[in-house]
Amino acid sequence: MSKLSEQVQNQLRVSDKLIASAHTHVGKVAAALAGRSLKVQGEETKATAEAFEAVILASADGLAKASADLRETEQILAAEKADDGPVRAARDNATTSVAGLVMLLRSTVEDHLGSAALATYGLGGETPRVPAKLVNHAQNVAQLLEQNPAQVTSAIGTSFDTKTAAQALKAKAAELAAHIKDDDREARELETALANRDRAAAAWSDAYQGTAATLEGLYRQAGWKELAEKVRPTQRKLRGEDAGADTEEATPAGGG
Repeated sequence: MSKLSEQVQNQLRVSDKLIASAHTHVGKVAAALAGRSLKVQGEETKATAEAFEAVILASADGLAKASADLRETEQILAAEKADDGPVRAARDNATTSVAGLVMLLRSTVEDHLGSAALATYGLGGETPRVPAKLVNHAQNVAQLLEQNPAQVTSAIGTSFDTKTAAQALKAKAAELAAHIKDDDREARELETALANRDRAAAAWSDAYQGTAATLEGLYRQAGWKELAEKVRPTQRKLRGEDAGADTEEATPAGGG
């Protein structure tokens, strides 16, 4: 399983503490809020303990779902980033191999056919280093080698055959093209994973702020002022810079 970033780990710790607080204190807080509503609205109040419990637990469940989505999308993103390394390395190795073969062909053509032949086979300019451009260049050179066949032997017995050279270059270019395709696919998958993670992070942000603000307000009205301060949403918690304080030690005002 891919490792989560420290930022997301802190955000999930904040969520876990907030959710645990809601489940731990829901009964007493709901009862206190229901008693307060009874005093304010009388016997006809619909703000019962069950109603407050439903609001608190639904809010906590919403944050739990948003946290699970954030964890999953962050893990997928981390896995995609890990996948990119070997694919990119394979593409770069293939690029080096094709560039080396093109440069070897350049010197071989010049040695066997003379410098004037370089233009005939598209070898007169610099060899591209960008993988996609290098593939196009190699394919063009291979085509020119096929269109302008030559088979020569030097004075010292070395031979050069444009047909054989074209076949070798086409094979290497095809290999590089496949690696470029793999790299492009990985780039698209990474882009998708990043977009999904960002959407999950935005949803988590809304869920965290909404749940924390709800619990803070309800705890405060129930007389749990110290606990309200501990669950209060902050920018540091939101950004994953602070995992938040433990919430189990706080007691309601008056020790209730």
